[in-house]
Amino acid sequence: MSRHPTRIPGATAAALLSLLCGCVKKSEYDALQVENQTLQTRVDETNHALVQSQADFSALQVQMRQYLTVQAQLQKTQQDFKVSQDEFTALKSRFDHFRTQHRTAMVGKRYAQLNLDDGKVLHQAEITAVSADELSIRHADGIAKVALAKSSPDLRMEACYDPQEASEKAREKTMAKSRETPARPSPEPVKAAPVPVPAPLPASPARSPVEALRTQLATQRQLLNAEYHELAAKNSAALRGVEWNSSQPEASPLLNSLSGSRAVLGISRLQVQRNAILATLQQLRELDPAAR
Repeated sequence: MSRHPTRIPGATAAALLSLLCGCVKKSEYDALQVENQTLQTRVDETNHALVQSQADFSALQVQMRQYLTVQAQLQKTQQDFKVSQDEFTALKSRFDHFRTQHRTAMVGKRYAQLNLDDGKVLHQAEITAVSADELSIRHADGIAKVALAKSSPDLRMEACYDPQEASEKAREKTMAKSRETPARPSPEPVKAAPVPVPAPLPASPARSPVEALRTQLATQRQLLNAEYHELAAKNSAALRGVEWNSSQPEASPLLNSLSGSRAVLGISRLQVQRNAILATLQQLRELDPAAR
């Protein structure tokens, strides 16, 4: 509410002064004039303070509206993040199921010859077991356990090899072995020496946000690659000759050009996964501009 400064009209003030001049002494008149001037100054100061208060109140109202806008944006961002988390969890569950199926299907496969990354060649090879970090293979010269990291690109792709998963699996095996205490029979009834308890392995340091996003990005790309290969197997004629970038599947022309409009059931699902990868990549580049 705006208020106008309160002032005494000039004519009224002059009339009052004329009446006072006839009734009071000059000294009293001068004192009344000074008092009137003082009161008028206070009125002016009060009016100025009121105007300033109104301006401050208007500024506070603007800030309050801005705060409410930011709060609404934050709530929407939190909701979007929750939806993305749920979608990622669902995709991760599907990928885990897909990976388990692939590894199970590998058991029993036979190869006349297997060429490993370290140069070894296994003849008449048959896969007997597949885990996150290694393969068990029966071959012409016996049985071998081969680390997936040292097997071959084709075997790693077929087994959905994940370095992070393999590292965690190897750590679990090491800790399990460290808890085992081998029993050694003593040839003579001598006092058994105390068995030293192995020191526990140092806990792995908490992953930084960059490492967590890199792991999430790798998993999302593996999911997209697996989904594409499954779709290509069902639509081999429609997708024959299509270029696919396995290292950066989100950049594949199938998902980023007019070729993505092919009438193939499932392309839209691949594009949803592509969008999730792009969102993760954007978050990663905000922390690490060199990330790809």
